[in-house]
Amino acid sequence: MTPSPNNPESEQQRREKSDRYFRLSQRLLKHAQQQLELGDTVQASEKAYGAVSHAVKSYAELRGWNHYNHRRVELILDQLRDEWDDPELTVFHTVVKELHSNFFEHELGTTRVGDCIRTASMLLDKLETIRNAPPRPLPPAGLSNEQRRRLSQLMQPPVQEQASVDELPPTDELPG
Repeated sequence: MTPSPNNPESEQQRREKSDRYFRLSQRLLKHAQQQLELGDTVQASEKAYGAVSHAVKSYAELRGWNHYNHRRVELILDQLRDEWDDPELTVFHTVVKELHSNFFEHELGTTRVGDCIRTASMLLDKLETIRNAPPRPLPPAGLSNEQRRRLSQLMQPPVQEQASVDELPPTDELPG
């Protein structure tokens, strides 16, 4: 993978951050399942939502894409949906976003939260497969206007300084 002109980090640095984000996503999903078993649907919801967000960030790091807000996470999933011709990527994310809302509204029952966490787990499996595969080539006919706009936003440098790998949350200090 070639470095993004807007992300001066080396491929090795991006790989280290990617690995850290992905390990964090796996730990958060495990913690979400534990919180659900304890009956804490609010914490289970946010942990599962966070697990998916960190898995998306993991992939974005490899590509040198800006992933520093909720909208960019959605743009990344839209791009992956197009590249992999897999609408489940965005459909699953729509389900998982219910968990983020539940953190604030506490409207979903245990069964519904459990269903959403299983969907989050399926999305993580898909993202792991994509993360471990080489990027898909651009379509021979070129990019659509929507894809060009999307990639332009993903290639914009972050407004804030990017965290170094050492500044990311530790994966070994999460409960569970």
